[in-house]
Amino acid sequence: MADKLPTSSSADEIDLGQLFALISRGVHKVFLGLLKIFLFFKKNILILIGLVLVGLGIGYGLNQISETTKKTEVIVKPNFESKDYLYGIVSELQSKIKGKDNAFFTNLEIDLQNLEGFKIEIEPVQAKSNVDLEESLKYLEYLGNLKDDNSIKEVIKNEVLESSYVNHKISFYYKDEKLGQDAAKKIMNFINDNAYFKELKEIYLINSESQIKENEELIEQIDVLITNYSRALGSKSNRKENGEGMVLLGGEEGLNIPQLLNLKNNLIESTANNKLLKREYKETIKILSFGGSQQIKKDFFTSKFTLIPTILIALFFIWSLFKFLNKKTKELL
Repeated sequence: MADKLPTSSSADEIDLGQLFALISRGVHKVFLGLLKIFLFFKKNILILIGLVLVGLGIGYGLNQISETTKKTEVIVKPNFESKDYLYGIVSELQSKIKGKDNAFFTNLEIDLQNLEGFKIEIEPVQAKSNVDLEESLKYLEYLGNLKDDNSIKEVIKNEVLESSYVNHKISFYYKDEKLGQDAAKKIMNFINDNAYFKELKEIYLINSESQIKENEELIEQIDVLITNYSRALGSKSNRKENGEGMVLLGGEEGLNIPQLLNLKNNLIESTANNKLLKREYKETIKILSFGGSQQIKKDFFTSKFTLIPTILIALFFIWSLFKFLNKKTKELL
């Protein structure tokens, strides 16, 4: 009689047994791998510590002999819609620095050859918080959805982004503190010395001065009208008390005193605003803050103290791997 075929339950037991055997072998291999790694570090621990100490020593030495980069930050506010000009001129100046245009900087009385590591950068300073900016974009996007024209949505978005960046930061990088600070001041003077914007600035200042003068004259006239009206009312009241009858005030009866006072307040506010504009418009690129020289903080993981030990340890691991592979190759041959 032929042997009976194994039942399904016995087949399942065989499959589970094989599975547990595979898992056991896998765990054993992982354990052996971890053990080999532990033995490797135990065997080479003194070498690794030595490499770290040597790397730290070399990094410290290089840090002592290398010059530290410094920077000056200038916060500015472009007037007369001169933001594009500001970014353009900064980009042009950086190109001239890279191209070593000594003649150009000599005209500015800047010795570019001795100004090691000199560099200029510009970036916007966000005036609104991220929350306010996102809320404005959502609201204006909703308004834009009321229209089918995508170009309108894009214009609205650009306007919000433009208004959120009012001030800008110009950063000057250099090695020598005295030469760097001096160069930063001369470059800011050069940026503000633009013929077109200087002419535009004069027009703005003249208009503001003219508006202030006209407002002050109107305020004086309003004060005279109100004073005369008050006197006339006082005279009229006295005549009534003395029984001398009514005195007609003529055109003064038609004066609207609350409206005149409101006009006077508006003129005073306009005068104050124009005085502020005169102060703001003294420069094309208004300098809000001219910072002093400051040392650039280095990222810990990019400093020489950690970079060189990391390189030495990496080279040691590569050499150990090459040595292991060479040994295995000889065993196969």
